[in-house]
Amino acid sequence: MKHPAYSQLRPVTASAAVVLAPNPSYAALEGTNSWVIRDPEDEYSIVVDPGPEDEGHLNVLQSKAEKVALILLTHRHHDHADGAERFRQLTGAPVRAFNPQYCSGAEPLADGELISVDGVTPTLKVVHTPGHTADSVSFYVYSGQPEESELEGIITGDTIAGRHTTMISETDGDVGAYLETLAKLEEDGQGVTLLPGHGPEGEDLSAYARKYIDRRNQRLDQIREALATHGQDADINTLVDAIYDDVDPVLRGAAEQSTRVALRYLQNQG
Repeated sequence: MKHPAYSQLRPVTASAAVVLAPNPSYAALEGTNSWVIRDPEDEYSIVVDPGPEDEGHLNVLQSKAEKVALILLTHRHHDHADGAERFRQLTGAPVRAFNPQYCSGAEPLADGELISVDGVTPTLKVVHTPGHTADSVSFYVYSGQPEESELEGIITGDTIAGRHTTMISETDGDVGAYLETLAKLEEDGQGVTLLPGHGPEGEDLSAYARKYIDRRNQRLDQIREALATHGQDADINTLVDAIYDDVDPVLRGAAEQSTRVALRYLQNQG
């Protein structure tokens, strides 16, 4: 079974399987990946990112995940988190996120925390990976206890997608933090399976992180060149026209947002 596969529990690693939500868009690609973590023999499961508040998807996810012990969120965006409270009602499982505002019945996640749940063999390590949003985390999926088992994959949310690049939130995203996050994932992800929030999985997370770093630095260089040509006070429209070739009108807003976020980073760099 290959991506995309709607309404199916598609195994990706020994401990991680995915149910694809039917919310396709330019940003979400084919939809949001809801991850189900458990060994095939386990009584319970952990679900990461229930996705949007889509009753059909949440019911399918519940039926595939069966007994859910814990619900985790990679970050606050609606296509990952809006269904969490309804999924809690369906399963009775608590919801944990890095931002306390999105927790329900449990404490916030902590950077470096190991999540081990009775009835679930795999262990998840929480790694704060800010940049896309301030509350973004990644989950390192181990087949058992980390010191004595394999790192099977890393669930990245929107920090790294299975295809294309990702947006940085204009409200609480940060290019500098994002570049640091990508450098960490490049180091930790060598030979490790990418388990993204959108798009297909990837064989080597490190290679994806390197492409993201190179692409982000290329875009920053283009903005520097545009500012040198058009002046430091050039407006967003002028910069976007100079940087992006024939940008689709549908994507114009995204291009402007990306440029504003990059400008903020460059200004802070002095």
